[in-house]
Amino acid sequence: MGDAPHLDVYSTSMEKVAHRSVKDEVAERFATLIASGVLSVGDTLPSERDLAASMGVSRETVRGALLILSTKGIVSIVQGARTKVVSADVGNLGISALSNGRVTDYSLEDVHEGRLMVEARVSQLAAARIGEEALDALSALIKVQEKNTGDPVSFLIADRAFHTIVYQSCGNAVLSDLAATLYSYQLDDRRRAVGKTGAIAQSIADHREILAALVARDANALASAMGVHERRIYDSTRAVLASSKNEENT
Repeated sequence: MGDAPHLDVYSTSMEKVAHRSVKDEVAERFATLIASGVLSVGDTLPSERDLAASMGVSRETVRGALLILSTKGIVSIVQGARTKVVSADVGNLGISALSNGRVTDYSLEDVHEGRLMVEARVSQLAAARIGEEALDALSALIKVQEKNTGDPVSFLIADRAFHTIVYQSCGNAVLSDLAATLYSYQLDDRRRAVGKTGAIAQSIADHREILAALVARDANALASAMGVHERRIYDSTRAVLASSKNEENT
């Protein structure tokens, strides 16, 4: 896998919307994956090159983000070896956009309804405001996802990057952060869901529809594509939760 494209224009936009550096934002993405259970203590991360491609940023940004996590004792960086998760205590780097609350305190149904509402507004704004660099980044991330159809964790890293670009393209920091936080709900169960046969391929097909609507600057088509995609996420997550409950009761 080659280096990720340098997304300097997108990175500048990210900093403007999120009011923090790109490496800080990427560090928070890693922290959310750890806090939600997608990445567990003892897991090794993909190479910096693969992470850069999966997250749509430069290797330097990935290196800086991992250094932030290393200084907090969350990951271990050893020369010549893969970076390893050594602590799940991510502090306030984890899911934190809902002030003092946690998105995991809400029901799946409430989060689903919230995502539909927030992403509908994000779609209206993003369709009008997204730039060519962001569109190129989304296209590149779909190609990365296509190479990770058998790796749920790597796919979810690229999936989060894809959604983050769409959210931040709306140009509203509150909506972007809220959408990203709602996306993070039940990510550990989402990992199980995308491990089902055909699930990743279906998500990639949904992403192509989302990208096509963005390229056309069609807000209605984008809202529809995002809504269909979210309903699939809701249905697959609900199925995983129901399966887990049945296993507990047997």
